[in-house]
This record gives sequence, structure tokens and C-alpha cells, in this order.
Amino acid sequence: MSSQKTEHYQLHKWEPGDDYLREEFNENFEKLDEATAGKVGAVFGTYTGDGAATRHIELGFTPRVVYLNDSQGYTAFRNYSNERFRGGMALEGGPLSYGQSSILQIESGGFRVYFDSALNILTNESGGQFHYWAMA
Repeated sequence: MSSQKTEHYQLHKWEPGDDYLREEFNENFEKLDEATAGKVGAVFGTYTGDGAATRHIELGFTPRVVYLNDSQGYTAFRNYSNERFRGGMALEGGPLSYGQSSILQIESGGFRVYFDSALNILTNESGGQFHYWAMA
């Protein structure tokens, strides 16, 4: 049986010599589940583009917003007369696009990136390093 509890959530806390009870672990998990239900969370990550025309990046949850940029912090830049798209922000129900072509799109379980060299859509450019943050 735990001899102490945490300050904020009153979770069971064990000292050396305390016995462990399964019920106390279950109680802790129930309190944590209740405390975090519906809370906004964010994840940060990176991926390397593989050059496929489209690619799903799995997050394990469906985000409400995703922000993406390349390893130098660019989302887009102009190279001579061509605009090059390397990221940006997509919202749930509001994909990032260039005309009729997708650049970044939220979907179930994560987000989708694209590569189209003719349109300079480079969010899945082969070998490109990309950084993202996604919020639930």
C-alpha cells in the first residue's frame, strides 16, 4: 500500500518498503485519464522525404492543426521565378494547397504530404528533412 500521494492529483506514491497494490495503479490511471480527457496536446517530430507523390505521416491521433517547415525553417521561398512550397499550416477541414494541388493535409491518424516537382510542391521531396508540430 502506498504511503504517500502526489500534491496535485493525489496519485499514489510509493516509498521503499511499501507494498504495491494493483488497485492503486488502476486508481492512478483512472485519475490521469480523467484529468487529461479532452485536453489539448502537441507533438513535435521530423521525417525525411521519400520522393513519393503522396505520403501519410502517422501520429497516432488526428490533429486539429499541423505546422510544417523544412530543416532551414522555410515553408516556401522564391527561386528565380518559381515559388517552392516546403510547408505551411493546415487546419482540420482546411488543407494547405496551391491552386487545385495539395501541399499538406490533415487526415485520420496524422497528416499527408506531397511531392510534385513540376509544381514545386516539395513537402515529401526525396532526402528533404522536415520538422512539424501537430496539436490535438
